[in-house]
Amino acid sequence: MNRDMKPYITTADELELFPWTLEALRILDDAGYEFFVVSNQQGVGKGLISPLELEKQTQKIEYLLKAQGLTIRRFYYCTALADESHPWRKPLPGMIEAAREDFRVEPKGAFLIGDRWSDIEAGARAGCRPLLVLSGGTLDEEWRGWAHLPERVFPTLLEAAQWIVSSSERELQ
Repeated sequence: MNRDMKPYITTADELELFPWTLEALRILDDAGYEFFVVSNQQGVGKGLISPLELEKQTQKIEYLLKAQGLTIRRFYYCTALADESHPWRKPLPGMIEAAREDFRVEPKGAFLIGDRWSDIEAGARAGCRPLLVLSGGTLDEEWRGWAHLPERVFPTLLEAAQWIVSSSERELQ
């Protein structure tokens, strides 16, 4: 959805959506899909980003999407550190399970699109259909050794969105 920065995006000004994000979300929205964000944000836990700054980043994303008539139903964040074993921290599926409880959405059959092994692992553990996009933190062939493999791999979110919609249309025929 957005470009990663090393080590973290620390201000809303640094946050930049990929050029294809809005088009991809529009394609999925037009096809009736809803959006939830599940994101590890340990930069907050490390004290590198304030909770207020994370909220400003969220507001910026919401503003950019709203201008296009798009909405994220809810952002779920885990600010715990990697070594804390928090149930919401991906690769554990706690944030996905929370969305299921909060919105009565069924993970089975839902797509989880992510750019890291922890996204794919969390999606698989929750019963989602995990899709990997290579526009983030994963190298081209790195994913082949993961315990849970993605259902499909795409260069960007746009190709993933196009495949989701076209495969859904084929399933209806």
